[in-house]
Amino acid sequence: MTEQFTPHCAQCHYFRAADASNGACHRFPPVFTGESSSRETHHWRFPAVNIHAWCGEFLPARPDQVASAGATI
Repeated sequence: MTEQFTPHCAQCHYFRAADASNGACHRFPPVFTGESSSRETHHWRFPAVNIHAWCGEFLPARPDQVASAGATI
């Protein structure tokens, strides 16, 4: 049986890690997230994603973009 490659966010060019299991997708510009937070001066965010998530916009990360643990730097 041949092992099938399953792309996921941690291997994507657009992914930027926030911690060991989460990050942000930078495929599109940030989106407005509201005005409810008093801690911040702006309320625009890139979508938060888990490293194991995936979507139809996957673009493989360059080899120099992927750390040894699989998360992008």
